[in-house]
Amino acid sequence: MKTPGEKFREAVFETPGYLLKHDFPSYPENERRMIMKLCPVLLLVCAVSQGAILNAQASYELRDGYRVDNLFDYDASAPLEMQVGGLTLSTRREPIVSEGGEIRLHSEHGVVVLASFRPGVFGSFLALDPDGASVWFGESSQQNIYRVPLDASGPILSDRIALNFDMAFAPHNAPPGIAGRGFISGLGTSPENSLWLLDDDPEGENDEIISHISPFSGPIAFDEVGNLYLVTSGLTDRKTGGTSEKLVRFSPAQLAGALGNGALELSDGELLCTGMGGYYNIAWLDGKLYGTSLGFQTGMGSIDVIAPAMGFTRRPLARLSLHGTPGGSMLYLAARGGREGFEPGRGHYGGVLLASYGNYVDVSGISRFTPELYFLRGDVNDDASVDLSDAVSVIAYLFLDGENPRLAEASDINADGAIDLADAVYLLNFLYRGGPRPPAPFPKTGAARR
Repeated sequence: MKTPGEKFREAVFETPGYLLKHDFPSYPENERRMIMKLCPVLLLVCAVSQGAILNAQASYELRDGYRVDNLFDYDASAPLEMQVGGLTLSTRREPIVSEGGEIRLHSEHGVVVLASFRPGVFGSFLALDPDGASVWFGESSQQNIYRVPLDASGPILSDRIALNFDMAFAPHNAPPGIAGRGFISGLGTSPENSLWLLDDDPEGENDEIISHISPFSGPIAFDEVGNLYLVTSGLTDRKTGGTSEKLVRFSPAQLAGALGNGALELSDGELLCTGMGGYYNIAWLDGKLYGTSLGFQTGMGSIDVIAPAMGFTRRPLARLSLHGTPGGSMLYLAARGGREGFEPGRGHYGGVLLASYGNYVDVSGISRFTPELYFLRGDVNDDASVDLSDAVSVIAYLFLDGENPRLAEASDINADGAIDLADAVYLLNFLYRGGPRPPAPFPKTGAARR
């Protein structure tokens, strides 16, 4: 009898190209599905297991105007059910991560354990509920989907979809029937990947919305008006042997029309682009689609920007290197918008991307991506100059119910991390008594100090 590893190698690695062969008729249904589910993970393990280096380091090649902070590092050699199994961001941009067999909220006050699973389970996704008061967690060990309140009251079994992979909620302004509803990609009861409607019934049969998407589970995301975007996974060009994954869009009306009326087919959607090889997660932020790439085509993981205004062409935001060499994979992805656009100069006001990376051998972690912040220190009233009126603005804000400063960083004139009377005094001392100048960025607009 062949081991699961031998079966996987025969099914995938002994076939030219990326996942050319996905017909496993000789294997039991549950084994075929598990092979499909584990393909991205096992490909990574086999690809890097030769000559793995300990004490790995991760770094990025970033587009100008952005910064990255490494938040968490993990034991990449831990069992799969103990590794990162999904992530999302709270409405306050706090990371929520499935890690170490637990779902943890990382707040400024410390770590809160929202749920604990013993034995551990192989996590598929974490998705924030539209009300912001709970997260949804899918796992493929028991095929369960849980709602997990952020008040730490414990997980609630809410649905069951076999080999679930990703989840997205339609926005509240979508048509009736789908507004605020959850949709899940996974195999379920179909022979290939499908899209299913969350029904909050672990025992009932879920409504299949889109069928026969691709042989392997793929990522999904909604834009702000309710269009659904999905990336097929595991499709192969029979002539070239290369990947032929596609980005496909379905309108809100199409999804609403499929409720209880029979599933749509992939061909019913609008084909936006091809060659989407190895995308693990996608997320909308500030009018653009971002995707984490496993790196099967380029040899290195990346976060790519997929711009609708440019015909859904792709360009990297960040390229991953491990041990100083391009490689590894970008995996889970979450996004949270800000009051300004996700563009250079906007800083944390422009929103945030949270992404996991690794190689399932000796590297695993989570990074946060934000735009660089550009400002002129001392320009409290945002008029592109630093003068007496800025000191007056600080005093008015502190004591006279004046307007809130647009940028707290610009108002922290002495750069001590607080806005107080000392900032106004510092500026007046500089302007009229020859005191020290404000710290950089000054006297010109520039990037915030790290």
